[in-house]
Amino acid sequence: MKRLALCIGLTRLDPASWDGWEGACPGCDRDARRFATKCHDAGFDGVAVLVDALATRRAVAEVYGAMVGRLGTDDLLALYYSGHGGQRRDRNGDEPDALDETYCFFDGEVTDDTIAEYLRWAPRDVRVVHVTDCCHAGTNFRSVPRTRKPVRGVHASLLHLGGCADHRVSYGEDKGGAFTIALLDALADARKPLSYSEWFERTVARMDETWQVPVMEMLGTRFAEREVLT
Repeated sequence: MKRLALCIGLTRLDPASWDGWEGACPGCDRDARRFATKCHDAGFDGVAVLVDALATRRAVAEVYGAMVGRLGTDDLLALYYSGHGGQRRDRNGDEPDALDETYCFFDGEVTDDTIAEYLRWAPRDVRVVHVTDCCHAGTNFRSVPRTRKPVRGVHASLLHLGGCADHRVSYGEDKGGAFTIALLDALADARKPLSYSEWFERTVARMDETWQVPVMEMLGTRFAEREVLT
C-alpha cells in the first residue's frame, strides 16, 4: 500500500491577483507543516508541502496530478488545506443555495467544481482523506452539496473532514487553526489506534461548539473502521 500527502497552507495571497487584497491568514503555514510532519512520522511514501507563493492554482494541480498518477487500489492520498475559504455565485446551476464554495490559492480562487474534477482524476478504489481548515468548508470538495450520493464520475473513496459547515467560519491565530490543532492533538493524545470516526469525535470534543462545529462526510466504503492514516 502506498501513502502520499499534499499539504497546502496560505498565510498570504498575491495582491496583484486579488485586486490588492493580501489575504493575511496567520498560522496556516504552521498548520500545513504540522499535518505534513504527522504524515511523515506515520511513514508516508511521499509528502509535499506548498506554502504561500508556492501554492498557485497550477502548482497544486500539477503536484496533485502527479501524486494520483502513482496510486492504485487501496492506496491513500491525504489532501490537506489551510487558508481562506469563500463562496461565490454558482455559474452552472448545480448548487441548491446558488453558491459555490471556494479555496483561495496564492494567485486566484478555485471552486468546488474544480476540486470535484480533481477527484475524478483519482484511480478507482484509491482512498482520499481530504482535510479543509477554512471558512465555508462543509462541501468545498464537490459540486453537489448535502446529498449522500457519490460525486459524479468519482471512483475513489473519499473521507472529508472540514472545519465548519458551508455557511459558517473557521477560526485560527498565529499558532494555527482551531480545527487543525484539535485534530492533531486528538491524534497525539490517543492511547490506542483510532478509526476516522473516533478521530473526528475526539476532535469535536476538544472544540468550543459555540464558535465552530466541524463536519465529516464519507463517500464510498473503503474507510470503514480503518485506522487513521493507514
